[in-house]
Amino acid sequence: MKKIGYLTFAALLALGSCTNEINEEGFVDKANTISFNAYSNKTRVYENGDVDITKMKEGSFGVVGYTSDNNLYLGTTGKAVAQYFSSETSHWEYSNPSDLKFWPNGAMDFYAYFPYAESGDVFASTNSSNGPVMTINNATGNQDVLFASAINQSYEERVPLTFHHAFSKINSVKIKVELANVEVEVKNVEFINTTSSANSKIFVDNNGNASYENLTGSSCSSELTSAETISTSSNTEGYTVWDKDANKYLLATNGTVTNNVVGTSKDMWDGEKASLNGGNLSSKELVCLKITGKVKYNGAFYVGNTTDDGYFYIPLKGPDHTSVSTGLQTDLDYFLAGKRYNYTIIMKNNVGFHDDGTPILKPILFNVNSVDSWNDVNVTIDL
Repeated sequence: MKKIGYLTFAALLALGSCTNEINEEGFVDKANTISFNAYSNKTRVYENGDVDITKMKEGSFGVVGYTSDNNLYLGTTGKAVAQYFSSETSHWEYSNPSDLKFWPNGAMDFYAYFPYAESGDVFASTNSSNGPVMTINNATGNQDVLFASAINQSYEERVPLTFHHAFSKINSVKIKVELANVEVEVKNVEFINTTSSANSKIFVDNNGNASYENLTGSSCSSELTSAETISTSSNTEGYTVWDKDANKYLLATNGTVTNNVVGTSKDMWDGEKASLNGGNLSSKELVCLKITGKVKYNGAFYVGNTTDDGYFYIPLKGPDHTSVSTGLQTDLDYFLAGKRYNYTIIMKNNVGFHDDGTPILKPILFNVNSVDSWNDVNVTIDL
């Protein structure tokens, strides 16, 4: 018989009404306690570095549980039950032994999140279909937030929880200039018409799907310490203007449930001027990359001037979007939760677009439409 050795005698007295779960030696019979296994389904970033399941075990996750009559049973409306990974038992255990509960009759619904917070998160008293069951208050700002659910879960010795990522992430941006005599100076990189995850509340419904409260927060940007000039003489692999260590997370932009998250319903700009309907990128609800800096060709300024920076825009789908595989098209149509985006922008025919969608550089390019056919002239000469 398995035993939980860390429960104190006082905690056992508190469980005195559950005499059928305590054996003659005075220890809790673990076979009927609510216990958990947790899994992280992808490598992502949590606060100060990439997280895998090993990193997750350095923190704690919170969990609440509802009985078959939809009433909150594990945890309270103001506080989830914390679980930590014990190196002694090699299992996830209750941080506070007095929070331990035993399985009631019938199946249960569980909702969990990571990282755990002592306060600020809210849980419904019943997991009805109206409103969120779990509200995660991402007050600490730009960090990876995970959530999980186990719906209609029947008894298992340890409830399996697979965690999903609530946000998308901009992992890196590189710029490579292949145009001769072109210099691109970058001061700031910004993903516009989309929203940073900082200070956004995450709602998890009774189906285990997440959505957001704040859909119109600040954009996501990364300012370089000093302006960087990129040309053909720069790093041949591309110059990194946005590093993965920036830990920048975005709200997902899809409008229907994808990867267990409903996002902000924002579309990516496809690079076509017609998509703006006569408007500008700075005022449209189209997601794209905005760069603050300068562009020079043969010494002449095309963006900015000697003293002032200007702005230019880059579509995130790329010109070959329609030719890529279907799966990648989906990944490029939106920022999706659980996806880390690494952009390499190769400037070989252009450097970007003005606010109105017109290209900054207009290269003289050619296409061969046809070659005239030979016309035979058949001549017969009788002498």
